[in-house]
Amino acid sequence: MDAGYRILPPYYDRWQRSYGKDFSALILPRLLSTIRAHRIAGSSMVDVACGTGTLALMMARRGWKVVGVDASEGMLACASEKPVTKALEVSFLQQDMRDLLLPARVNLATSLFDSLNHLLSAEDLARTFRRVRGALLPTGFFVFDLNNERCFTTLWTQSETVTGEGFTLLLENSYDKVARVALSNVTITPKGGKGHILQETVQERYYPAEEVRTLLKQTGFSVKQCEDFNFTSNPAVGKLKTWWVAECTAD
Repeated sequence: MDAGYRILPPYYDRWQRSYGKDFSALILPRLLSTIRAHRIAGSSMVDVACGTGTLALMMARRGWKVVGVDASEGMLACASEKPVTKALEVSFLQQDMRDLLLPARVNLATSLFDSLNHLLSAEDLARTFRRVRGALLPTGFFVFDLNNERCFTTLWTQSETVTGEGFTLLLENSYDKVARVALSNVTITPKGGKGHILQETVQERYYPAEEVRTLLKQTGFSVKQCEDFNFTSNPAVGKLKTWWVAECTAD
């Protein structure tokens, strides 16, 4: 899997802010509610595919010892530029999620904002599940979201232009329902003629819930929650993502 996100990192947070509220801020209440509802013990976690580190820092500010892991050097560079006080226990590692390896096991693993959809084969998804299972303590939990097919047929079949702070971003999307693979051609044009037009391609795959459930069971997890949800404050958008909570089974 190509680590990708070579041109997006410097624009990523500004792109998210252009929607009014970034995904980490939107998803944090759901994550905290899940931790309470499932009585997830401990205070150590790994955020797999942590991006620019926003969620990792939010959790560190709430007393969690956090390791953020991402394959993209650019994303981690943005994460490392964010202010961190000495009181915060947060660190960042560059790793492919399929080869996740932590210095010590943790209580909780997260992987949010459809990060796992970037894995384009069931084999890679299962491999990642195994590595996450190996990074968790025996009583650990794995909380993640995936784009469901409604998301791909709704959002990934049209083009979108976003105007952010100092740039315009064009997303030209398509979804192959037979292959279950979505494609987004990303073009970023800096404003004021500062810099060249930038382009890259992002791919994601849709995984039916039963396939995900089977792979979790095969890799040492028990599914505790599988729920479609609306990640925005706009009811008209609909339930475009699926929220998964999986608990480690006995070794």
